[in-house]
Amino acid sequence: MTKILVYDLDPQFREELKNALTSLGYEAVLSLDGYGVLPLAEKHKPSAVVLDFKLPEADGFEILKRLRATAFCAATPIIFASSTPKFEIEFVVMDEPGVGYIDKPLDPKQLKATLEAMGVPAVKAAPAPAARPPAADIPPPGAPLTPPVFTGEPDLDGSRDEIIDLD
Repeated sequence: MTKILVYDLDPQFREELKNALTSLGYEAVLSLDGYGVLPLAEKHKPSAVVLDFKLPEADGFEILKRLRATAFCAATPIIFASSTPKFEIEFVVMDEPGVGYIDKPLDPKQLKATLEAMGVPAVKAAPAPAARPPAADIPPPGAPLTPPVFTGEPDLDGSRDEIIDLD
């Protein structure tokens, strides 16, 4: 399964990212602080990293520089998740290759499109479960409906399916 490393300061947004990535078929690896990003990246060798841009320990650009200085993440796509306007991030990052951007609040479609645009391997969705066969007593759409037979006799023991018991 394709792994995506996630670090965001906001635990709720981090969980949203995890859930969105999981629903897209990726495995989300969460870092609980900025200091854990590099060790987790070295351990898991993620296909992409999603980072908050404004962080108290070190801003997202500082983490980006540290990741790029390693052999295991030198070319890994980095996606900044931020409410900071995109042009401000682009100004700071300038011509750094392999950098993307998604807005906060999270839009799973934008996340998917950004991952695909950055060349992160698409994950095939699990096959849909087989459709349940229609119930025997429900006719298929468009079939003529035949009303049940009512003979006027009560079905006291429940043994006759063709009789409707109104009691």
